[in-house]
Amino acid sequence: MKLGVATSVFVNYALADVIPCVAEAGYDGIDIWGGRPHAYRHDYSAADLGRLRGLLDHHHLTVASFMPAFYRYPHSLSSPNEIVRQDSLDYMRQCVDNAVILGAGLVLLVPGCSLHGQDLQDARRRMVDSIDEVCRYAAQYDIRLGIEPANRVASNLVNTASDALAIINELRHASLGVVLDTGHINLVDESAEEAIQCLGSLLLQVHVNDNDGTRQQNLIPGEGTVDFAGVIRLLRATGYEGFLSAELAWDYTASPVPAITEAAKRIRALL
Repeated sequence: MKLGVATSVFVNYALADVIPCVAEAGYDGIDIWGGRPHAYRHDYSAADLGRLRGLLDHHHLTVASFMPAFYRYPHSLSSPNEIVRQDSLDYMRQCVDNAVILGAGLVLLVPGCSLHGQDLQDARRRMVDSIDEVCRYAAQYDIRLGIEPANRVASNLVNTASDALAIINELRHASLGVVLDTGHINLVDESAEEAIQCLGSLLLQVHVNDNDGTRQQNLIPGEGTVDFAGVIRLLRATGYEGFLSAELAWDYTASPVPAITEAAKRIRALL
């Protein structure tokens, strides 16, 4: 297994300044956040993105994934307002395009929540239709799309690996898989064993972060109650060889380098 880290913890850094920090901290890969000041929409030209890819190559970093900015952002794949949903689809298409230029092999799909008063089945239908459209757009590229199940505060549409698997079986796009997050797993009614075993080869990536079992905290591994040694044993048993990507909280943004360095040290010790 390889180590990656999400750039979102570097919210006060330009992306070009994040890359050498990640390399120096000992990571194999990087998960590029699709929000500002990193890779939001058309903030970078294709030439600019090409130069960033050159910098990634210089530092021998693989782009493990591209992470669109959805949580608490103005995007929703399930919005009953069709203007909002279509704008969100445009954003996802732009994310896919940017991901390809940067050399990412995976783009995340974040399910989000229904609006207050919106019928849950209506929200799910709109979300599934949106995922279908994104998959059809991405079919022109050699890229995978990963649905990320989330805890019930972050989403009331996709909470477990089983929920994500139901969408995959419904749509039947070969590019579609699942990204699991250890923090979310620690907060839902599905064990890590159940989640990992039901997905098999559909597991595309694992986000690594910790919490105390009561709320999403995105702590450095070892600071909460997640059994990371057990998760790694389960992953090895299924033959998983992908990325373990640290995704750390806002609380670390004032001093992100020590945080990602410590996270890498602890994950490598477990491996």
